[in-house]
Amino acid sequence: MAMDDMERFATTALLLLVIVRLVKEIKGVLEPLPRWPAGADPASIVARKGKDGSDSTDWLTPEEEFERWAKGGARPGRKRLLVSVSQAVLALLAVPVWWRTTAIVRAPVPVRAIATETATPPLAFAAPVVHVTLPRDESPSLVSAVLKGAARCTAADVRVTAHPGIHADWLRELAGSSDLDVDQWANSRGDDEDEYDYRLMFLPSEDDEYVGPGTTLVMGTGRAAWARLRAGADDATTAAAADASVCLAAECFVLGRCGPDPDASHSNPVVSTDPLSPLTPDGRALLSFTLANASPDRERGHVYSWRFGPDIEHRFLAHASFALKRLGRFDVEGQVLYHAKSAGERPRWDEARNAFVTPARELPFFVDSEWSLDTSAGELGAKPLHFVVYAPPADECPLLVLREDDTPSPANGFVVPGWGGVVVWNPPTCGGEGRNVSDAGRDTSYLAGTDLERVMEAAVGQLRQLLGLSPSPPRADITDVEQLAVRSVPASPAGFATWEVDALVRRRAAAGHRAAMDSLDSLAAVVKAMPEMDVPKALAEAVGESLVESKRAREAAEGGMLEDAAHHARNAHAKAESAFFHPQIISLLYFPAEYKLAVYIPLFLPTLFPLFTGLMWDVKFYVRRMRCAAEHRRRAGKAD
Repeated sequence: MAMDDMERFATTALLLLVIVRLVKEIKGVLEPLPRWPAGADPASIVARKGKDGSDSTDWLTPEEEFERWAKGGARPGRKRLLVSVSQAVLALLAVPVWWRTTAIVRAPVPVRAIATETATPPLAFAAPVVHVTLPRDESPSLVSAVLKGAARCTAADVRVTAHPGIHADWLRELAGSSDLDVDQWANSRGDDEDEYDYRLMFLPSEDDEYVGPGTTLVMGTGRAAWARLRAGADDATTAAAADASVCLAAECFVLGRCGPDPDASHSNPVVSTDPLSPLTPDGRALLSFTLANASPDRERGHVYSWRFGPDIEHRFLAHASFALKRLGRFDVEGQVLYHAKSAGERPRWDEARNAFVTPARELPFFVDSEWSLDTSAGELGAKPLHFVVYAPPADECPLLVLREDDTPSPANGFVVPGWGGVVVWNPPTCGGEGRNVSDAGRDTSYLAGTDLERVMEAAVGQLRQLLGLSPSPPRADITDVEQLAVRSVPASPAGFATWEVDALVRRRAAAGHRAAMDSLDSLAAVVKAMPEMDVPKALAEAVGESLVESKRAREAAEGGMLEDAAHHARNAHAKAESAFFHPQIISLLYFPAEYKLAVYIPLFLPTLFPLFTGLMWDVKFYVRRMRCAAEHRRRAGKAD
């Protein structure tokens, strides 16, 4: 028999016993006059009383029993009855008070509103508008190709215009300028277009200095791109490249990346599978940078530090944090560790590369759990992202990190999804006799110069990977269209172009809104399935605020307000997570009604049974006395 069946059987049996006893007591109350026992013979009783002159019988005659209860018609006292009734009333009043004081608080949760909100389609932004600018006197074949590409492009709303504010002479002047000059011109130009609209310009060129073998699509650092058309190419080739450039530029603007990255490896994913993983629900992250000296050797000068504030934080990271401010808040801190040696197997010497190598299979064991990577993430309420610059021991240097295809990593590092990344830096003292410490006047060298630039470039590339972008902007042929190449203007020193951040904001806002709805849906299911679960007022308020922020995010997305939609989506996600993981849910999760009954019944039932049994006896006594006294008075009045 199952445990639930046994509990139901025991409860039913107990209730039946109580009901039987109650019926018996009520029946006794309704029979005030005594009865002879079943089968008793009054004559035999009288005879037994007279045999030896003693009263050996246990029974009284009805007349004797009646006189015993009637008491000459005197009414019974109420003192004992009142005491018993008052005790029983106090006990009954204590039950609801006890139940109320031990009851679980359940604030109203808008389950129907949650179901309605979660049933709506996911957060979707309107297709970005890409304005394709053509000079008025452009060739008909190019115009036709651009119109064709705009018609078949579904990634964005492409609008082809002969821009009245840009004359053909201006376009030719821009075509003769460098990519940096064109990018500056595009970023400084104020148009009447919407803030989040993008622009694609076609620049005819007669100078091969800025043009590749064919048409080159250049992605700027703002919200502009331009296609450099090679002069002298046949119309068919130019038209095909122009057609492909329109959709490719729109895809870059929408996705935040232009196709696969040629330098990507299987161990270092280019695009994060979860756009929410690097940040907290409210969009906070702590970028913790650590310079790890694996085996410092002061005699050889193999000890390194850095000037984190001026050289790293202000020179590089401040610009990256500013570029990503629409995505969330990024705090920065740095530290230096000593004797932070890798936990994996010792690297092997590779004669062909003249260096030590660490294969890809050993990368999961590279980071030692005993490294003291202390951060202030708990105080800030942010998620830590660790970026470790690893200086290998002098006897294991230079050290190269291999990818799964057994080729060296271009950045000499690797990414740990959700945790951060590691960059192996081979200092100048690798493989040498070291420097003369006495001549240097100090026993510590500093990471600076070109080494620092390469390390920070690799770290920014790892941050891009963690956020869902390619490690570096496109700089190679990535299309199947002949004579079409793609490159980008370096977003230095921030490392993030505006159109890339736009894509990240859209992606994270949609994912955050979906995660908020999933959390609220799960919370509603738990609340419905567990009526004994505590639902504090703060939890219900957080759920209501999350629903409000979700509706605002949806309205902002439909209105094309990207930053407002992202802000409300972050708030909705943060409120939903705070409600789902409210600490009071777990604290009273295991206090259902069955638990309270199992604890308190063995304590109070032995007390309540004698109390109510005595009450029933007192009531029965009082009723019998009242009825017998009334009957005695009736008989006396009738006799008179």
